[in-house]
Order: sequence, then C-alpha cells, then structure tokens
Amino acid sequence: MNEAHHSNKQTKGTLTREKIVQTARNLFYKKGYHATSTSIIAKEVGVSEAALYKYFKGKMELLLATVEPKWLDFQEENHYHDLSDHELLHVWTEELLDNVFYNRPQYTILFNESAIHPELSEQYIANIHRMSFADQELIKRMDEESLPKLDLILFQVGIIGALLAMITHKRIYDHTLHLDEFPADIRHTIIGIVEGKLFK
Repeated sequence: MNEAHHSNKQTKGTLTREKIVQTARNLFYKKGYHATSTSIIAKEVGVSEAALYKYFKGKMELLLATVEPKWLDFQEENHYHDLSDHELLHVWTEELLDNVFYNRPQYTILFNESAIHPELSEQYIANIHRMSFADQELIKRMDEESLPKLDLILFQVGIIGALLAMITHKRIYDHTLHLDEFPADIRHTIIGIVEGKLFK
C-alpha cells in the first residue's frame, strides 16, 4: 500500500514537472523569457508559485529545462561507418535538420535567449548537448583528414540559425504556411549550401 502510494505520488510529481516545463517552454517561445514571470507560468499550470520552486531552484534552471530537446532516433552506430564521405555529410545534415525542426521551440528559445544570457548556451553545451553517431563519425573522419577539419558545434550553430531564420522569413511572407512538415525548399537550400551544390 505504501509502495503504491509512493509510486502515485512520484508519477504526479513527474507529470507536474513536465507540465511546468511544457507551459514555460510555450510561453518563453511565444513571449520571451523576460516577458514571462514565474507567477504567470504557475497560474497557467494551476499550481502556486511556491510549488513551482519545489521543482526548480530558479527561473534560469527552468529556462535550461525548456531548451532540452527530445532526441529523435536515427540509425544504429554501425550504419554510419559504411557511408562515403558525401553520403555521411548528407545524412548528417538531414538528421540535424530533422532534429531541429522537431524541436523548434527549444532551439528558438536557446538562440533568442543566449544573446542575453550566455550562461544558458554554456550550460546547454555542458549539460544537454550530445553528439550523435553521425557527429562522431564526422569527427573521426576529420581527425583522419579524409574530411576538412572544422569546429562541428560552430557548423551546427550556423545551420540551426539558418534554418530558424528561413522558417521565420517564410512565416512572415507566407500566411498560409503550416509547419506540420519540413518545408521542402528550406531543406533543399540548406543541404545545397552544406554540400556546395548551389553555385556549381
């Protein structure tokens, strides 16, 4: 009986924490971090502000939780070993684009708020960012000098920034745009830039 009670309590606490993160993410995404107070978040969730602080020590810790992406599953590690350099770069770009598109609110918040709060970016890199199998294979080939060596995180930041900016541009100029699926023209443009195809 005690175990069941503990399990229910734990589940309720987990669900409440998830609801706080989802609500805060939605508000930070739409209104921005500074325009969203913890009291507004607590009211939207249906808990007291004091209860919110039982789950998060402060607003910055909550902000960090809102930028954590839900990682998509791609191929097994061995899959990437057999790809040619060109195939690997293509697959790596496709996977990065899909992951960012699926987690647009998280990456938008991260990009918007890191300019004001550089510690958010630092904490993201230190505690949340993880390397995919495609990342690991790219770095291995860069170390072996079969691919040009570059700062992979910086390269990713450039691609992510381009993707978010292109989506914003399309939303401004195309009011019929629905983002249920990845816009094909944006995918084509970014992959073309990465692979150096656009201006050949």
